Amino acid sequence: MQLLEKVRETQFMGREFLVWLWFRAETDRGLFDIGGKKTAELWFDGKITLQSENERGRETIICAGEASNMKEARFALSEDKEVVLATIKLLIGDNQWSFALDSTWMNFNTFKTPKVMQDRGEDPDGVFYEKIFLMEEAVSAMDEIYSSFIKLRLSPEWADEERPALGKWISEGK
Repeated sequence: MQLLEKVRETQFMGREFLVWLWFRAETDRGLFDIGGKKTAELWFDGKITLQSENERGRETIICAGEASNMKEARFALSEDKEVVLATIKLLIGDNQWSFALDSTWMNFNTFKTPKVMQDRGEDPDGVFYEKIFLMEEAVSAMDEIYSSFIKLRLSPEWADEERPALGKWISEGK
């Protein structure tokens, strides 16, 4: 039970990360420094699941589709709902990934990598290893972005600048 208790105590970090990620994706054109002079472009795409809990139980809202439904999701944020699952597109160079990110366990779901083509005469295992490499590239990029979030979250800049800007962005969603 200790693991589940620890998850419950810290699940707010994953939820805050997804809201911050959404905020940065919309306010900074979705550009994130991922080290090594590389930049990743990220945006929310398709489906966002938001949730709130109170004494009467849990309420879940799923917003799917184009930007018009994202307005409903932004409104749900202003009504104290938290992002628990989001479909994300990630672009690094010419490669694009799509995945859903779960805030509780920080799991990647429905992970789609860029297409890998096999040349004739090439080792058939090469396609497998290329897929693994592409998965690792996306996971590493998300690790870098999460690391940036944690550093910011623990800095004075969070309370002084970032949290007020995030709160303003959320309230503008009404």
